Amino acid sequence: MSSVRAGRAWRGPASLLAIATWCAPVVGGHAQVAPPASPPAASAPAPLVLPGDSTVRGSRIAAGTVRYALTAYRDADEIPVGRLADEIRIDTVPGAVLLRRVQRLQRGTMELIDSTRTDFATLAPRWHRSLQATRRAVLEFGGRRVKGSVGPNDVPPVPIDTTLPVPVFDSGNWDLLVRALPLEKGFTARFPVYDPDAGLREYHVAVTGSTTVQGEEAYVVLFTLGKGRESVVWIGKQSHDLLQMETMLGPTALLRQVRVR
Repeated sequence: MSSVRAGRAWRGPASLLAIATWCAPVVGGHAQVAPPASPPAASAPAPLVLPGDSTVRGSRIAAGTVRYALTAYRDADEIPVGRLADEIRIDTVPGAVLLRRVQRLQRGTMELIDSTRTDFATLAPRWHRSLQATRRAVLEFGGRRVKGSVGPNDVPPVPIDTTLPVPVFDSGNWDLLVRALPLEKGFTARFPVYDPDAGLREYHVAVTGSTTVQGEEAYVVLFTLGKGRESVVWIGKQSHDLLQMETMLGPTALLRQVRVR
């Protein structure tokens, strides 16, 4: 197995930590996810979900554009951070049906653009491109192999070519996978992803309950990237949209992403 990775500054805009990193200077916090302690770990590990698993259904994800407002909270201050537009299309190409996703994260005059192509049936990733003011990245997925490049815009990019022990999902599209799973109270799962900075990672989700958000019944999902790095996500039961997400940026700093109509 060979792998060459660039510096740790880059994350795709769809990445939870990318948004947190981008917003941290606004609230004066650190870009680390540290919400209240998780529930006690289960005695048995959560089921492992891989691309092609029968529990994953891309048909649960609807085409269209959803917009979000990002707001940071620090002590008693409420700080508007930016806007996120998330567009999904379902396209048919020779031999496949794909989910095409474009996310545009806007803060003032700065914009981050994230584009992906994903297999509609299995959510197996095909292609991922991210453009930022100072960095860019392109990834191509083929089962266990990931190829591409990443780096600053003003120098030649660093190549990536790695073969992983298992097929993976795209770390930037973790929320699509969660929305495509058969969520219900008590549901748990773990799934491997490829992160261009950290390589092979394993994410965990656990449905802890349900509530009403914006007039829609929603599952409350605890999303865990790693030890001490968690977010709470609300997924609509009918729409399967991500309605809201909250991530701690520090002891007194919170980032909230909320769907806007």
